[in-house]
Amino acid sequence: MHNWTELANDIKKCQKCAGLNSDRYGTQNAPGYGSKTSSVVIIGQSLCGIPCIKSQIPFTGGSGVLLDEAFKRINIEKKDIYITNVVKCHPPGNRKSETHEIENCSPFLDKELDWLKPTHIICLGKDAWRSFDKTIKKPTSKKNKNTIIHFMYHPSYIKRKSKDVQNDFINNISTIIQESRNSVTHSTC
Repeated sequence: MHNWTELANDIKKCQKCAGLNSDRYGTQNAPGYGSKTSSVVIIGQSLCGIPCIKSQIPFTGGSGVLLDEAFKRINIEKKDIYITNVVKCHPPGNRKSETHEIENCSPFLDKELDWLKPTHIICLGKDAWRSFDKTIKKPTSKKNKNTIIHFMYHPSYIKRKSKDVQNDFINNISTIIQESRNSVTHSTC
């Protein structure tokens, strides 16, 4: 049996990266959030700022509103999907994650993906894309062979684009989730 509480505690007490997971610097962390039976995993770059730290839910407010809209379009809630980040902490000044931070958090992400065995992974942003790069241990090595990885722009980038681009992004996320949920439903009949 997978001990999600132990994993969350390990993430909360992690001190591998200097200056991260610090109340003093506002770089606290949060574990993944959502359904432990989700066939879709959404992976962001790093934990967003204060809204995510307070709620302990990745993609709370800000660019997360685009994901919330995608969920709303297919009649699900955020808790129905598993959402996590490559780096579980909020980097100072909203900077990109550094390679050693991605590597330090990779065992957490590996464990999440190994336990979830998703059929679809949606990587949002370059840091999330890098977690599947040859130079960093591939989380895909521990999943089933039928996992489809989708590389998409980060929603904070999309939020600066036209309403049409935002709508396309929302529709793409919705379609991936809906197709995944439909394929899981059909395969268990």
